[in-house]
Amino acid sequence: MKSKILNNGMLLVSFVLLTSCNSSSPLLNKANGSAYCAIPTRWGTVDESYPPEVRLKKQTIEHIEQFWSDFKRDQTTLSLALDNLHSESGKANSDILVSWMKEHLDAIDPVIEYEFGPTREKEGKKLDFSAAGHDEVIQICNLLVSKAPKLPNWQFSAYRQPLPPASVANGFKSRTGREPLQFETSVSVSPQNKLDVMFTSPEFENDAEDNIEACRIISDLSVGEENDDIWLGTITPKKGALMGQFNCANNAAQYAKAFDEKKKEILDSLPSAPYFKQDLSKTEDVHFSGKKRLSMKTSLKRLAEALGAGGRFHDVQFSKNGEKFAYLKVSKAKDLQSLDKVEALGKELDRELRKAQVGCTFGVGIESPDAIYIDVVLKDLDKAVPILRSFSESHKFDHESTLRFYDCVWRNEWVAMFDDTKKPQDLRKPWYLVEEN
Repeated sequence: MKSKILNNGMLLVSFVLLTSCNSSSPLLNKANGSAYCAIPTRWGTVDESYPPEVRLKKQTIEHIEQFWSDFKRDQTTLSLALDNLHSESGKANSDILVSWMKEHLDAIDPVIEYEFGPTREKEGKKLDFSAAGHDEVIQICNLLVSKAPKLPNWQFSAYRQPLPPASVANGFKSRTGREPLQFETSVSVSPQNKLDVMFTSPEFENDAEDNIEACRIISDLSVGEENDDIWLGTITPKKGALMGQFNCANNAAQYAKAFDEKKKEILDSLPSAPYFKQDLSKTEDVHFSGKKRLSMKTSLKRLAEALGAGGRFHDVQFSKNGEKFAYLKVSKAKDLQSLDKVEALGKELDRELRKAQVGCTFGVGIESPDAIYIDVVLKDLDKAVPILRSFSESHKFDHESTLRFYDCVWRNEWVAMFDDTKKPQDLRKPWYLVEEN
């Protein structure tokens, strides 16, 4: 483990916890003390059929509750250490914070990063957590913050928060060790309901990756990690002169304002009512190039194209009603592999979901050599699952059939359609990410 202190002029202090986790690490059995790294395992859809997942979730929740119990007990010590980081005993105070957080966060999930600092108004302290790019840990971070006690002068967040514009320059210097590059931005809405950003700077060099990384840091500092994670699409660095005189604070503020305006534009364009209350009878064909799934016959063409693009997808890009976009994957269904048969199944399931007012279907498709898909958007997952299971049983689907999810935070989640359904083998390679040779 390595820790680093970042001081950006706001007395912002960041302790970054690094681990050597890899996706092949075994599932945690905390009862025997084995080490844990984030792997494909469920959180939101855990059920009793797989005891290791049940045990992992139960013990993680216990560690979260212990974290806050100890934090509340030790808040005076932690506050004093944070207030005195720049005193003669600064190193000792830093060690207190790093040691305390390591002990308590490692028990929850060692990939979680954290950042202490003053609140934006500088009248209190904040502690931001971060899944650090591990989508499967975001649900844990959200639960961690939801269980935080109400403490005077403390704020907690599951994402790194944006800095005040006046602090962006120092924040950039703290992360990179150099002065911020001069920049101007232009924000546009992409077909995937993401925000594409063009950064213009006379200081861009030939290293394209370095240029993009510098832009990402500026974006993260200006609009915050949550906005970056969900809404940021393609970054395009463009070498060129600025239109006006450069002022980092002003340009960061302008970028944050444009980002918020374009995000609002997307949200305002989304349906006000859940999809199951809409007429989705008109369908179109969307073909997927290079994917195992050949196509989708869908009533939501732009959504289908966004899914087929294979990038990081979040449900909120196409729904502001808390709906989940998912798909029922039916394996070993060679006898059902005609669009007429799959469409008929989709329409039947659509009627059942709408009747219960829990969701509807929005597409169907086929995967070579023998799988079929029924795409659904669900307003109430818990109430929809029994309907999906009954539907699967009535049609005698193969017992490998599962409900899977498009949101990248839920990519490791799955719901069995039968009591003996096994864990899917392609959790890391869902159809929309797999390029077929």
